[in-house]
Amino acid sequence: MTYAFASDVHSSPTQRTMTLNDLHVGAVFQPQWDTRPLRVIAFDEETVMYDCWWPHIPGWGIESLNRHIAYYRVPTSLLLSKGEYLRTEEYTEVELSIHRPDLPFGFARFPNIEWPTVCPVSPDEFPNDSSTCASHQSSRLRLDAAKIYLQPFGPKGSSKSGVMIEAENPAGFTVREILWHAARLQSPFLREIKVTTGIGIYRSGIQRKLPSYYIWGSKSRMGM
Repeated sequence: MTYAFASDVHSSPTQRTMTLNDLHVGAVFQPQWDTRPLRVIAFDEETVMYDCWWPHIPGWGIESLNRHIAYYRVPTSLLLSKGEYLRTEEYTEVELSIHRPDLPFGFARFPNIEWPTVCPVSPDEFPNDSSTCASHQSSRLRLDAAKIYLQPFGPKGSSKSGVMIEAENPAGFTVREILWHAARLQSPFLREIKVTTGIGIYRSGIQRKLPSYYIWGSKSRMGM
């Protein structure tokens, strides 16, 4: 593990307002709302996912990567305005290959489609609006992972156990493919009263050394 300290990185004679360019994987911050430091696992313009220091260990909370871990998360703007950069503790190549900070936090998000109550037999049945999927500008064309865990939600919005799904192409999941998997996993839990609007999947953390995502609406549980 490589360490870089605040005196070596982003050094400045006067404290300045941090921007997105100051964030990087492995950066350790001291937030104003907690006595414990946090360590960045992944981030984008809206959200930072992180590990937290546990004094009773003592050490970072994520000790084992072979279990189900839901990352802590905080709005990026809050960390940049209410956090102090301390140092950088770089992740190992093995850790990076498991955490996959390169993967999107949100994928296949569509506000004009709803999860079907009847389990679709094939991707040809859902989503059936292929033109919408093809033209949606904010959706990446492929989720770059051969296998992930996908968590449906219960009738009242609680998280259910994750199920491993595997892409037909090892290069990753297409939008249509992952939406079909999500629809067939979600349909048994849907009721007349909806708890979401639209569709989408969102990064949760890792499960058994694979990326994990949860099923939800067109906005994440954080409302983003």
